[in-house]
Amino acid sequence: MGYYLVEGGGRIAGEFTVHGSKNAVLPILAATILAQDEVVLENCPQIADVQTSLEILTALGCQVVQEGQSIVIDSRTLEHTQIQEDMVCKMRSSILYLGALLGRCKQATLGHPGGCEIGRRPIDMHLRAFEKMGVQIRETDGILHCEAPLLLGYHIYLEYPSVGATENILLLSVKAEGTTVIHNAAREPEIIALVRFLRACGAEIYGEGTPTIMIEGVRKLHGAYMTIPFDRIEAGTFLCAAAMTGGKLYLKGAERQYMERTLEVLEQVGCGLRCEEEAVYLQAPTRLLSDFSLETGPYPAFPTDMQPLMMSLLTLAKGTCMMSETVFENRFHHAAQLCHMGANIQIHGRSAAVFGVERLHGAVVHATDLRAGAALLLAAIAAEGESRIYGSQYIARGYEKIEDALTFLGGHVRLIEQKE
Repeated sequence: MGYYLVEGGGRIAGEFTVHGSKNAVLPILAATILAQDEVVLENCPQIADVQTSLEILTALGCQVVQEGQSIVIDSRTLEHTQIQEDMVCKMRSSILYLGALLGRCKQATLGHPGGCEIGRRPIDMHLRAFEKMGVQIRETDGILHCEAPLLLGYHIYLEYPSVGATENILLLSVKAEGTTVIHNAAREPEIIALVRFLRACGAEIYGEGTPTIMIEGVRKLHGAYMTIPFDRIEAGTFLCAAAMTGGKLYLKGAERQYMERTLEVLEQVGCGLRCEEEAVYLQAPTRLLSDFSLETGPYPAFPTDMQPLMMSLLTLAKGTCMMSETVFENRFHHAAQLCHMGANIQIHGRSAAVFGVERLHGAVVHATDLRAGAALLLAAIAAEGESRIYGSQYIARGYEKIEDALTFLGGHVRLIEQKE
């Protein structure tokens, strides 16, 4: 618990290496349960959600050794199939342990997952798919009790290309009998990363990155070594920070192909971009420009995780941007906080009109979720005067010591710890 103290007026510039992906490493950590062997993961971000995942694995009986960005997990010692509620409520991706435990042990018990309050994220799709594959589900007092005496492959048709549901079905199906096909599967790069890890462990999976994924069940998986790919949302965050503060940033480790839509929007606002094989260089314009529409959606559309950060940038862009949020209904909570800093934003349901202003000013604001918190940090750096951003625990879930990184690049950010 704590807040960020920011002195505005800094310019984000220089060279920065992107960390490993939060959204890729979390499902892979859950998948280590299926290996029943030793797994080595490199380039793991040192963030709160990873620490929660390691606590879950340790509580289940796995052996976990962490040294910097390297994590070694041996799940051969796993002996429990219930995840304590205090761990589940911290993190939305804890639901993935349901698929992994059922695939490994044929039983699992856990509560409904927590995480950021950005809207309804029902797990109905997960549970319906599980039942079709033979999982028996009983719910008492918000706790899910699941058993799978016999897991059978099935053709699963998702009503929406949910990332979480696709990941969970993958985890459940790799050791099911027969063939499972996921129709209307999510296509995000993090799905590709999970499949590559499972394949390295001996799984037989085909079609990742397309709307149809086929899984041939195998009897046993083995250990593997994997380097976690770069975090495309962290990369977008720092590019937005440089763009809205007039900076020049050389971002190492980023790949254009996995953040194409974000880079297209940065070009639309006037940024100069140069993309190399594993790096992106951005030069901010004299004045950011707007007057276009932006809509979030499943990959490869503009990512919902980037929407708060881009909204923060657009508050300083000349013109008006109409933003539509099609993924989460409560993802505009940060707009009111940006308005406390001098932004001009009007919300109409799932649409927002962002009218660019000349400058923002410092204020005391409150983060309600991970990406909203990062958006407020960027606004505070670009603003005139001092700001306090409360809710640092949300931001720490997905960014590794962001206060140090932003200060290294020219911002003035301090994390002030407070007792709960």
